[in-house]
Amino acid sequence: MAFKTVVANSFLEQVLDSVRHMTAKNGPFALVMLLPSESGLPNKWNLVVSAKWIDDSGLQAAIPTVSSSLREHLSKLNAKKIERISVLSTTDSLVQDLKLLDIQPGTAYQVQTFALTARGIGEAIILAAQQPRSSSARQLQTVRTRA
Repeated sequence: MAFKTVVANSFLEQVLDSVRHMTAKNGPFALVMLLPSESGLPNKWNLVVSAKWIDDSGLQAAIPTVSSSLREHLSKLNAKKIERISVLSTTDSLVQDLKLLDIQPGTAYQVQTFALTARGIGEAIILAAQQPRSSSARQLQTVRTRA
């Protein structure tokens, strides 16, 4: 498996900003990945996302949430580079394989791994691929009562 940091540009920075915003608002992503468009056009991307909060709200219901965040955080020029948004369940085998990479949002990586190449994916840019974290805010508290 090979990791290569992708040089940040305004497009990637704006997509990462949108990911951070959605994470703060809704919860962490299991996977955020950019794939070159299947149309073969240069600078066109498919955005693939997966998160527990997406599973809970419904895969189709999440697309407007993701697209509105992208519209809010991407310039018009960069927004035109997103050709399609694909949503995967967190139980999807690709998500399960890639979240083991433990890539936290903040840096874009081009990753060469069997999980991608076996599925015919060669030029993916992974922005987040992570296991769900235990929430430190969820701690048991002792309550004293009179009996």
